[in-house]
Amino acid sequence: MGWLEEIAKALPIKEIYQDAAQPAVKQVGQALERTVKTARFVLAPVEYIAAQYVRWERYLERVSEKVPEENLIEADPQIAGPVFENLRYAKEDSLIAEMFLNLLARAIDKERVHEAHPAIGHIIGQLHPDEAIILFFLKQRQYSLQEKSKYNRENNTLSPRTEVKNDFPLDRLAFPQNFRIYLDHLYSLNLVWLRQAGNQVPTYDEGTENQNGVIINNVAELMGFGFVFASACIPEKLPSEIIENNT
Repeated sequence: MGWLEEIAKALPIKEIYQDAAQPAVKQVGQALERTVKTARFVLAPVEYIAAQYVRWERYLERVSEKVPEENLIEADPQIAGPVFENLRYAKEDSLIAEMFLNLLARAIDKERVHEAHPAIGHIIGQLHPDEAIILFFLKQRQYSLQEKSKYNRENNTLSPRTEVKNDFPLDRLAFPQNFRIYLDHLYSLNLVWLRQAGNQVPTYDEGTENQNGVIINNVAELMGFGFVFASACIPEKLPSEIIENNT
């Protein structure tokens, strides 16, 4: 039995596409079932349809390379369904697609199925590609971000913070100006937070004891569920497309 049949046995194709409320997932499930039965493309020579079949076969082959054959188990439709649905819209060589495939691999691996939380597929589907890259780098280590705030002596308040230094590799993002927006969104998903590291440091007018503001040292890092998420789906290396586009 080949890799395609082995992977197919682990994927609950019939259970997934029986849900009439999910027509897109039903379409994918039917396509995969036919692919399994034939182990090759045997439909009418319609270029678009053929391309989709080849694409799904490549996806399944990539998943098969991530799971030892002896570890294969049947995937929970609650996890596999959202993966199939979202992969229809993901760029094949993108980091987002790789994250979905990693989650699917966890779902059919008896040694790592405990990492495949049902919420993860839905969360991946909400990510901007830049946010996926931020998660990739934060999986490796935390990054510091320093801000300052001016002290308003007249009303004894601090002005809004401005960024002084950020050691995150912003050049790897398509829209680096959105970095703080991305962090806010990732925080709302319980994946990442920007925490203050230590106390705020007062700054003073030169040669005086008149305080003119504060320096705030922050650290961007994964939260508790963020570590679970990263372990389940974020790869150790960026896909070639991401590397080529950002070097």
